[in-house]
Amino acid sequence: MEDFLKIKKACEQNTALSVAILDRFLLSYAAEKDKLGKEADQRLNVYKHITEKFGRQWFDMLKSQYIIHRLMKKGGLITKYLKHAAINNLEENKRDWMAFQSENPWRFSFSEVKSQPEKDFYQMEDVFSGDNYLLYSPSIKDIVSRDGEKELWFNLIGYNGTCWQTYGPLSGYASFSPDDIFFFATELNSSIEDEAGLMADIDKNPVPYMMLFAGSTQPSVVHEGERLVMVISEQDGAIAKVQEMERDFNVSYTGGVYRLGLKDWEVSPHFSVAYYNEKSQTVQATALTEKGFESLIAALDKYDVKIEKNADIYLGPSMHNTAAEILKREIELMPLELLFEQENEEEMDEQLQKLNELAGLAIADVTAEKEPDLEALAAQVGIDLESNRHVIEKIITDLKDKVSR
Repeated sequence: MEDFLKIKKACEQNTALSVAILDRFLLSYAAEKDKLGKEADQRLNVYKHITEKFGRQWFDMLKSQYIIHRLMKKGGLITKYLKHAAINNLEENKRDWMAFQSENPWRFSFSEVKSQPEKDFYQMEDVFSGDNYLLYSPSIKDIVSRDGEKELWFNLIGYNGTCWQTYGPLSGYASFSPDDIFFFATELNSSIEDEAGLMADIDKNPVPYMMLFAGSTQPSVVHEGERLVMVISEQDGAIAKVQEMERDFNVSYTGGVYRLGLKDWEVSPHFSVAYYNEKSQTVQATALTEKGFESLIAALDKYDVKIEKNADIYLGPSMHNTAAEILKREIELMPLELLFEQENEEEMDEQLQKLNELAGLAIADVTAEKEPDLEALAAQVGIDLESNRHVIEKIITDLKDKVSR
């Protein structure tokens, strides 16, 4: 059984030493001596469009957190500073604290709360390393009380000998998942291939990940009882007889690409659609819900089109929007759909031209006090009468009203 009163006392002593050594001495010492203040400013100002939204106080807290991370991380400057004369002049307990911290590096952690064994104590799990650790943080309850429950946390943490504690601002995300974070990381740095690469990227420069605070309060999007998440997977494969799939799919074709909309599932909220690229012989399966994705790959399997159940991308709308805002660029995940949107726009333009042509012929008939023959006019301009009857009749009614005035 943990003695939480004893652990809390150790945490309070650690906090006091942290304030005395880091906040009142090393922060300004490192900022000037190793120009970490200038380095932090340069990296933070890359994201000025984000930092300006939250004010100078938030900027200063992030700047301090960045500098302290550079000091206290594995291989950080604290090891070098232990040899400096200015450090040797400190009291013994402060030098001992610094020596202990250099042997127990601080790190950033994306983590989930697994349990709360005691007030202000949380059993955490790092979602990328799998490490479990006890965290002391009075601030978590304040953030949750103010903003609501969080799915994921991003904190700079250091070990005090009994448990871990946070330093600087805490970021709690209402809707981001580990998949969302990994997606952001790969958009930021395309060379990242796994969790180890992601953690190394954070250690090298945590500033872009700090900016995720911009989407911290965005909630999950639920529509018709389904949580929306972009699920996308692409695999090599040829489809020999696409037309046979019309029993289960709405099939359309343009530019060497087939669009396979799963019947009853390609509409809201699931939007289950596959694309088959004849040239590259690849199949991309997409959906906006996990249930829609599962139904899509099950339907494709009936035609011997195999798609792995574990998709390449699981991305919530909140991260999609936040990543685009931070990186200042559009993130297009389904470029093949754009082919069909363009085709639909062209078809609509052509339809409008035909309606305009029909209106011109109808004007001539109405002006000649002749009843327009809808069937004949529709056939003449090459437009389907039944699907456009309501629009055509309204055009003619409006024309007759104008003539009668």
